[in-house]
Amino acid sequence: MSESTITRRGTNALTEIVGWCGALPGWQQDALRRIVEGCDLTADDISELVALCRHAHGLEVENAPELRPLRPEDVPKGTATGAAVTLCSIAEPENVNALDQTQELKFAPTGLTVVFGYNGSGKSGYGRILRRACRARSTGAPILPNILGVGGSKSTPATAVITYALDGKEQKPEQWVDGQRPVEALGSVKLLRHRCAAVHVRDKHNIAFTPVGLDLLPKLGTVCKDVQKRLDEERKKLEAIRPKFLQSPQATGTTAVGKLLKSLSVKTDVAALDKLASLNDAERQRLKDLPGLLANDPAKQAQELRNRSRRIGVLAATLRQGLGLLSDEALSKLRGLAGEFHLKAKAAEVAAKVNFSDDPLTGVGEDVWRELWDAARRYSAVAYPNREFPVIVGDDAVCVLCQQPLADSAKDRLQRFEKFVSDDTAKQAAMAKHTLDSATGVIEALPLRNQATSEQLQDVGVADAALHKRTRLALAALLRRWRTVQGAKSSGNWEMAGLVTVAGIDEICSQLDTVASAQSTAAEEIERTAKDEERKKLEAELVELKAREWLATLLGDVKEHLTRLAELQKLKECIDETKTNKVTAKSKALAKEHATDQLRDAFASEIKRMQQGVRRLNVELAAAAGEFGSSYYKIQLIGAHDAAVEAIVSEGEHLCIALAGFLAELATQQGRSAIVFDDPVNSLDHHWRGCFAQRLVEEAKDRQVVVFTHDIVFCTT
Repeated sequence: MSESTITRRGTNALTEIVGWCGALPGWQQDALRRIVEGCDLTADDISELVALCRHAHGLEVENAPELRPLRPEDVPKGTATGAAVTLCSIAEPENVNALDQTQELKFAPTGLTVVFGYNGSGKSGYGRILRRACRARSTGAPILPNILGVGGSKSTPATAVITYALDGKEQKPEQWVDGQRPVEALGSVKLLRHRCAAVHVRDKHNIAFTPVGLDLLPKLGTVCKDVQKRLDEERKKLEAIRPKFLQSPQATGTTAVGKLLKSLSVKTDVAALDKLASLNDAERQRLKDLPGLLANDPAKQAQELRNRSRRIGVLAATLRQGLGLLSDEALSKLRGLAGEFHLKAKAAEVAAKVNFSDDPLTGVGEDVWRELWDAARRYSAVAYPNREFPVIVGDDAVCVLCQQPLADSAKDRLQRFEKFVSDDTAKQAAMAKHTLDSATGVIEALPLRNQATSEQLQDVGVADAALHKRTRLALAALLRRWRTVQGAKSSGNWEMAGLVTVAGIDEICSQLDTVASAQSTAAEEIERTAKDEERKKLEAELVELKAREWLATLLGDVKEHLTRLAELQKLKECIDETKTNKVTAKSKALAKEHATDQLRDAFASEIKRMQQGVRRLNVELAAAAGEFGSSYYKIQLIGAHDAAVEAIVSEGEHLCIALAGFLAELATQQGRSAIVFDDPVNSLDHHWRGCFAQRLVEEAKDRQVVVFTHDIVFCTT
């Protein structure tokens, strides 16, 4: 196909990719920059891209690299005017292998320049400069200095002075520094090296051709898969972690805890988790009480609780009674009764002395005598029924005590005695004594230290240890007052000084009533548990409380797992970004726009022109489906589309296909800038070398062609 039949296309796929990639995740933009820079991505590059991806999603990253997305200045643009760029010279190479920095390599401004040199002569050093300065498809690694020479340092970049011309007009020399801002115009210079042929002709089930710029997205797809692999390995490790608590029956049950743990996710409400794992005082007490409520023989337990309630109630009543009888006010009244009795007893004693001073015996009218007189009265009622005491009239009248006949003096004495007893003074003394004895008798009957009270106190201890202590102290205070009353009665000294205080007993009694009521309520609840439905409710309540108590013991582990789930979710988001659907779609669109039928026709023309005089290489370009960001034209045999081309063509023919693809690309692009070939004919026999040499001569008529070679035969062809 002649040049006139080929439409020169002005659209640059690289420029389009730069504009398009702004919508990609930052780490993919950074990956494209690295790919455009021409170096094969290393394991360290993949690690840095993984770190950038993780960092963008909030995952912890140690020493995250700086994000450097692909920018327009990162891609070779050539000249803004489309002028033809030709190489003039490379001079002053520093830190470029072992090249002499005083040496200058010049190029013919038109036609064909062949740079010949034996192995190790420095030819490759100049080739490396052009590969990196002209932004070839594969720029290779940064250029190394002469590490065996003097002054060589890996930390110092390679430099050179490059002179070029635009449409034949020589420009000002440019100082090129490896790895720094490129010389934009040199982006128009195209370079092919035999080791880069795989970029143009690749072996993956078939041989394929990818136009310049379109190879970036397949490479990005490969990077995405590498990043995905790293992230997926991390995801699998996290998913393999199964906390022990998730294997517990508590975590798989139907309780609120079980349901929550079975549904743990990044959306789990941590506040609700904290609340579920927290038991208040009432719930903790309920957790203690429920096992007892659900114990065997609920009827017996309910009866025991009722008995305890009753006994505690009796104790409260005893304390109230004791407080009523032994309070300061009550003892003051008792002291008053004792005083009244003392006064009336004195009055009776005086009356007795007046009436019985001449009698042979003393003590008449006193308590002992009074008891004797009352006994005589009672016996007289038996001995002389229906006769008024004392019986002194009649032949049968005798002393009821000595049963001797009564003399007149004895009859007189008995009459005086009865008159004394019937006298008001004696009666009042007797009544006062009875009142005092009754009051002290009630106090004496208080059950403050018997066995029943001791058992009641033990019941309080079972129900409430703190209340037991306060109740015991209250009983002790009342008992001390009780003993004081007993001492006063025995001694007749009713001053009762030094009484202990009994304050707070009313409050204690109220608390005892509350405890007694609680015991009674518990008894009723236990009886309800005997019914299946109620028992099931209590059992369910106990299971829920136990589950919550268990959750509280491992709340930290649960939260750690939630953190792990959040990290896993972010990892999945990272992995989702590694999908190549968008990249593949764009690759197909670019292929449709840039890898056209014109390119296929140009490729067929180049194959035909390169094989003159040798056996025919019957191959053609055909559109191929893409995957993982890859879209390309495959190479197939004409008339045998299903044949494995890579198994049929030789290594030399493989290289010829690459050369044809490179030249076909040039034919479909604007501009007539220089093209550079670095060792282009390795593996070619002399027939193919001749064909290719003739093709270069033809191309050199329209543009500058530079060839680096160590093949003397090729030079003389």
